[in-house]
Formats: sequence, structure tokens, C-alpha cells
Amino acid sequence: MKNKIKCENCNSENDFFKMNCDNCGALLRDKYPNIDLFSTIWSLIESPTSGLKKIIFADHKNYQIFILFPLVIKLVFTSFFLQSLFLEPVNYQKYFSVNFGIGAGFVTFLILLFPFLLKILLYNKSVITRYKDNLAITIYSHIPLVIFLLLVLPIEFALFGRFWIFSNPSPFMIKATAAYVFSFMEILAFVWTLILFGISIKIQSNSKSYSILITLIYSSILIGLFFVIPYLG
Repeated sequence: MKNKIKCENCNSENDFFKMNCDNCGALLRDKYPNIDLFSTIWSLIESPTSGLKKIIFADHKNYQIFILFPLVIKLVFTSFFLQSLFLEPVNYQKYFSVNFGIGAGFVTFLILLFPFLLKILLYNKSVITRYKDNLAITIYSHIPLVIFLLLVLPIEFALFGRFWIFSNPSPFMIKATAAYVFSFMEILAFVWTLILFGISIKIQSNSKSYSILITLIYSSILIGLFFVIPYLG
């Protein structure tokens, strides 16, 4: 399984992300110096494949920290909610700052580590990738969760207060219909994220089956992480 681009000038094969042919120096694709945040977000909605390709090809992966910060907040809050809902309730609020720091550390470590693992997984299938590209598509594929955090989470807090995150009592006991609706919306945002992630792996690997496999691996690790982060009670 290789993902190569053939030079029209000399017919030599080059790695997918290359802009100039290694053999003759001919231009292989358009140049994308930077990522335009809002046009990229729109392209992820309108034409995900095109948008993700531009993210991979961009020389400078700007706005990653800008996206990573709210993403970490969203994933830590999701972990709070799931653990308080399905595991033995923990008083996260007693050590909120410490617990948030613990969660943020674990989530950030996963986001920074997985692109390296992805590089290894693809290399084992004869696909050469760059860590910075893998990191960019990992972060940008989570845009749906960031949008959800900014647009929907304030409404959830308005309806349920702190109980939407800490679930004691469960929001399903407070306003069941609204809780199920928002939970369904959260699931849709998560599924949308995984679809974008899968498309980005498909672009990198040129293999639909391998992109599905890696997406399942990533989603399993992420969901598992939500439940194993050792919060203080």
C-alpha cells in the first residue's frame, strides 16, 4: 500500500505530501503557505476531502493551539460527564483545578502522541507521512467538537447547570427529554469528528480499509481514556 504522486515531467514517484519532484524539481501541486481558519472550517463542512488536503499540504499549520485549547476543555468535560454518569460518582468539584489539570494532561498527551503512532502505522504499510501533517489532521478533524463546545455547551449549562458535567444528580433525572436530545447531538458531533478523521487517514494512506481500522483504533483509545483518567475524589 503506497500513496505516491507521479511527476508529469519525469514520471518519477514522490511522497504524497511533496510539492516539488525529488528527481527533477518540477512542481507537483499548488502551494498552500498557511491555513485560513474560517474557510478551512467551511470546507470541512462543504468538501471535507478538499479541506483536509489543504491542511496536509499547508506549509504552516497555524491555529492549531487556538483549536487545541477548547478541544482539550471539551474532551475533559466529556470525561467528567461519562465517569460521573457510568462509574462511581466522584466529587470532581472538590479538587476541580487539579482534576481538570489531570484530565487536560492525559488528553493533550494522547493528541500529541497519536500522530506519532499514526506515522509508524502508516510507515509499516509503506506510506511515508510527516508528524506535523498527522498532528494537524488530528486536531482539525475535531473541529465539530470545538463548534459544539462553543455553540451548544452554554445552552446545556443554562438548562442543567453544573450537573451536565458532574451528573449528581443525573441530567436525565432533571430534564430527561432535553438530556437525551443533547446527548444525541454530542454523539453526532463525535461521529462527525471520526468521519473527518477517517477521511484524513484515507487521504494519507490511499486505503479505505486501513483508514477505517485506524479510526476504530483511535476512537477506542479516546473513549477508553475518558474512563481511565484517575481523577481525585
